[in-house]
Amino acid sequence: MPRLSDGVAQKARFLFEGYDTALGYGAARVIPRISPSPTPAGLIKGVADLPAADLAEFMLDTGETTPERLRDFREILQGGERSLIPQAVRGLPAGWAERCRRVLLEPEDVQADLVETLDAYLSNIYGQHLESVTNTVADAARVGREMLELRPAIDVIEHLTGGYRLGDDLELRSITLAPSVFIYPFMSARFDERTGEALIIYGVRSSTLDAYAPTPLEDDLVTTLKVLADPNRLTIVRLLVEHPLYTSELVSRLRLGQSTVHHHLAQLRAARLIRQQRDRHGMQYSVHAAAATKFVRSLEEWLLRPPDDTARGPENDSTTPAGGQ
Repeated sequence: MPRLSDGVAQKARFLFEGYDTALGYGAARVIPRISPSPTPAGLIKGVADLPAADLAEFMLDTGETTPERLRDFREILQGGERSLIPQAVRGLPAGWAERCRRVLLEPEDVQADLVETLDAYLSNIYGQHLESVTNTVADAARVGREMLELRPAIDVIEHLTGGYRLGDDLELRSITLAPSVFIYPFMSARFDERTGEALIIYGVRSSTLDAYAPTPLEDDLVTTLKVLADPNRLTIVRLLVEHPLYTSELVSRLRLGQSTVHHHLAQLRAARLIRQQRDRHGMQYSVHAAAATKFVRSLEEWLLRPPDDTARGPENDSTTPAGGQ
């Protein structure tokens, strides 16, 4: 944020606060519509060239938006039925409902804000590391293609995303997998029931962008402990141990806002402690048993193993005060 102007930073917050359910991530659905090897500038052009109403519909679909609500959004955007807006946003969290209203009322302005934000980010930050980041993404894409030649697609997707699965009841016609250093260690997925198209963006670690993370997340013991150092996340894990739950069920059981629950789920999934599966009823979460077992064993090993005295010389002996005094 400090590298962006105040005006652009404000627009970026409106578009991207909220992790993978934010407005900006919905716009990523233009990816399958552009060239097979798009550049960042090409992606921005794809966002700018898309009809504003189509882009707005992409942005309003969090991946868990109900088909009924999506139909209302579509009717408002395509037919100008603004009187439907109260009905379309009824039951949504207040902050998200307000963002939806603005997108429905001002799709062209929101599109312009998104293009300006992406342009500024590319010019001031991302562009400086474009070569190294492009190589990282290209390597990840190559590994993904090699895995797809050897294993079923559903298994590959779960591996690449750290626990995301597409349900067998979904009528899929195409799946686009997009590695991204920007979203690491998280992922984002969108599924269009009308066309049977799925877009899955999965995180790829880049040491280049690690320097920009105020609290970098790594798949290690310390990170998992930090993720679990929250009573709500511990409660989520305990609930999911009993049986899988949909997002709406977790919201009801925890009595928290939907955006807050999404935040906790994103942290748990980034630590690879939970799985998520998209089916016709929405997003269902369950405990990633193998990862949880590995974490417990690693913690036990670290806590109970004896100190490694072979690595300590006299100068590193903790019983000797600094300076030898």
